[in-house]
Amino acid sequence: MPSMRTSHVIALMLATGLSAARVPAARAQTADDLFNDRVVQEIRLTINSRSLSDMHANWNSNDYYTADFQWRSIRLRNIGIRVRGGFGSRNPIKLGLRIDFNRYTKGQEFLGVKSIVLDNHWQDGTFMHEFLAMALYARLGQPVPRISYCRLYINNESQGLYSIVESIDSKFLSRTLGENDGYLFSYQMQPNYKGEYQGRDLAPYKSMFEPQNHEKEADTILYAPIHDLFREINQPPDAVWRERVGELLDLEQFVTHAAFEAFVAEEDGINGTFGMNNFYLYRPAGSNRHRFIIWDKDSAFHTIEFSIVTRLDDYVLFQRALGFADLRELYLRTLEDAARLAAERPEVDGSVAEESWLEGEITRIAALITSEVREDTRKRFSTDEFLEALEYMKDFARRRSAFVLEEVARARRSR
Repeated sequence: MPSMRTSHVIALMLATGLSAARVPAARAQTADDLFNDRVVQEIRLTINSRSLSDMHANWNSNDYYTADFQWRSIRLRNIGIRVRGGFGSRNPIKLGLRIDFNRYTKGQEFLGVKSIVLDNHWQDGTFMHEFLAMALYARLGQPVPRISYCRLYINNESQGLYSIVESIDSKFLSRTLGENDGYLFSYQMQPNYKGEYQGRDLAPYKSMFEPQNHEKEADTILYAPIHDLFREINQPPDAVWRERVGELLDLEQFVTHAAFEAFVAEEDGINGTFGMNNFYLYRPAGSNRHRFIIWDKDSAFHTIEFSIVTRLDDYVLFQRALGFADLRELYLRTLEDAARLAAERPEVDGSVAEESWLEGEITRIAALITSEVREDTRKRFSTDEFLEALEYMKDFARRRSAFVLEEVARARRSR
């Protein structure tokens, strides 16, 4: 028997001549709704109080705990949750978190997603470095994780403003590369490691590259191609260096990645100040050729005058790749493309916008999150520091492209 509310709807349909077939059904929620960057989402976690206390006490541990997860009307039980983050972002005040929906319930997914990261923005006083960098890299046609903002509550207590970041996993690979059966590794930073050859023993490569799949396969299958890659990178330069390295690494994609990180003034990327960092390495099945996947851009937008050749002499791969005329030109052209896309003034209602694309995104995100930042009592930086950082970001958006284009022109004149 239909409910009272349903019967009223049916009666209204009959009275107005509408048929059931013409009544729009409620749209199912999708991952695109979760990663909608036009709204601030809300996520609620329910965790045993003892487990929560242990998480705060052992914030440097990767131990998992069970929890319940809720987003809108969707509730999942027995998910896995753990503290995450590197040396700069881990802290016991505002926990960075990883959520694995299938950790304790085999096959459980949320909107077709197996896991997400909740970024605490501990290192980023603007709360938007990650979002802006990924948005610009996507405009360059490169695969990036999706990102949106959320208010996080744990046991009904506000944890402040976070970003929801798509995990780099098989779902991401399928969505962005159209395949997911290859070998995926998360790079684990080794201080001051800049791509030097580590010798024939596979152990150093195991400590640096954590497998995200195929974990049970033999070390020789997992790591021998990575060993070969770094061996060839460090071979004395000769006529076949590029051919040998090119069989093990997509050099064009590496150069594009390096150029983008140079444009956004990345201090902690593949050519980072303290060594290589913040990337995934992927190798398709049946191939020994790797590619880099971008990750974690909290340390981007470091300085407006960040040179496009910063640390060129520190990294053998970076230096040697740019020694080839076509790869050097690709590097410069990618910098030009990034500068043009950042400075581009989109059309709005038939007229050209007053702000560039990058400054417009800064303005839009600031309008979305400023009130949330003010209310975030766990954030590392004060609200005044956040507002000052916003002004710097707008200055970056106004001046960075011109600075980079001038350096590109100077580099071309020098050859």
